[in-house]
Amino acid sequence: MEQFVPDYYKDFRCAAAACTDSCCRAGWLIPLDGETYDYYLSRKIDIAAGTETDPDGDRVFKLNPDGSCVYLKDGLCSLYTVCSRQGEICEKYPRFFEEYDGFREAGISVSCPEAANLILNRADNPYHDLSRKTDDRLLAFLVSARAEAMKMIYGEPDPDIALRRLVGYSAQLQELIDADRLDLIGECGFGSAPRLRLNMPAVRRFILNETEILSERWRELLGSEPCRAGTKLERRNYLAYLTYRWFLKAINSEYVLGQCRLIAVLYRLASQLCGDYRLAVRLISREIEHDSENVDMLLDFLE
Repeated sequence: MEQFVPDYYKDFRCAAAACTDSCCRAGWLIPLDGETYDYYLSRKIDIAAGTETDPDGDRVFKLNPDGSCVYLKDGLCSLYTVCSRQGEICEKYPRFFEEYDGFREAGISVSCPEAANLILNRADNPYHDLSRKTDDRLLAFLVSARAEAMKMIYGEPDPDIALRRLVGYSAQLQELIDADRLDLIGECGFGSAPRLRLNMPAVRRFILNETEILSERWRELLGSEPCRAGTKLERRNYLAYLTYRWFLKAINSEYVLGQCRLIAVLYRLASQLCGDYRLAVRLISREIEHDSENVDMLLDFLE
């Protein structure tokens, strides 16, 4: 299956012990695959002592009281230091992969500081080629629409206006999907930027009260006064990242308007939570993007 990646994908390098916000301290319960577990046993590592079974029945790494992995020593994975091998999930992070009919896409998550720097600092469009081959009629429709949306995002000087145009565009697309008139995609355009009505205080309360929260810092930010953060360059690149990652997922629900509302909420949260825009982006990714249940609950709330 052919794989597509943004231009920055190949440039990612883990900062290891020099990382300012290590994924090993994120509070995630990381499953350990059976093959790597058996490998650790073959190396006489008492891996059972550092793992446990979670409520879903998966073998996961234990966490220290501060949310860090028990194998984190001096900023490095002590398992990797001993035998140069990590579990499948640890090995792949912050890369993510999405398989569609006929192709696969990969990217890197802004939950990682190094990945966030690569993505948010871009002066050019790293998603310049979004053409994909697929036999799925709706997916082909979404692929074409996303490509047009990305051109608009990088062509519109103000990313806040680009966001409004994106949501307005998705409303037109949704009408065609609902009417099964995908052939009329050429009649959809961006035009003027309609007012975007998002009740962000209600969104914050919902996330605070209904979703799973990993860090106290995230809880504090959700309850703080709204502010304004992020340069135009950072906001544009974040909007493009969100569009790349979430737009095509409408293939699962046939509800592209809902996906773009999710994009809008995450975009708005990042610029409102605190003065440190990149911290906000990382926390949103860690607390929302990496938790499928939190994403689904937020999508239901926005519907």
